[in-house]
Amino acid sequence: MILPAYNVLAGTPVDETRLNHMEDGIEGAYLLYDRLERRVTRIEAHLDLDSHDVDGAQARFADTYDGLDDPVLVLDKTKTYSTAALASSTSAVTIPVASTAGLKVGQEVTICDDVSFENQRITAIGTGTVTVAKLANSYKKGAMLARSTVVRDAAAQKMRIGRWATHTVTISMI
Repeated sequence: MILPAYNVLAGTPVDETRLNHMEDGIEGAYLLYDRLERRVTRIEAHLDLDSHDVDGAQARFADTYDGLDDPVLVLDKTKTYSTAALASSTSAVTIPVASTAGLKVGQEVTICDDVSFENQRITAIGTGTVTVAKLANSYKKGAMLARSTVVRDAAAQKMRIGRWATHTVTISMI
C-alpha cells in the first residue's frame, strides 16, 4: 500500500516542504531576537556610561561578540613603557615613560613586566612622566603601561589576558 506524502491534521496538509518553511521561519525569528537582544545590551551599556557623566569613566564592559564595532566600545591602543626600573612604594611614584600620548589624569592603567602586574590610576602627567598613587610591585626598565591588558577573543566569546604589545580595551563616550 502506498501512503500519501502528507497527513491531514485538522484540515491542514503537513509535508516536508511546509515543515521546512516553518523551520526557516522559526530560525529567522530566533536570529532576529538574538540581534535585538545584542542591540539592547549595547544600549544598556551606553546608558550606563552616560548616567555616570564622567569623562573617561569606565563602567562595565559589554561586548556582544557579533563582529560589529559599537560606538560605545572602542579598542584603545594607548600604551607606553617605562624608561627606567621602578621600585615599589606606598607613596606617589613618578614613572618616566617613552610617551604620554593618549593618557589622561584619572585613567586606570595596567603596569606590567614579565614578573608582576597591577592596576593604578594616573594622578598626574608631566613631560615624559606619569604619576600614580603607589606601586605594589617593583618593575624592570621597559615595563609596559597600558590602558588594559585585556584582548577580545570573538571566536570563543571571552575576554582574555593579552600578551605584551597587544591592543587594549577601553570603553569611551561618543
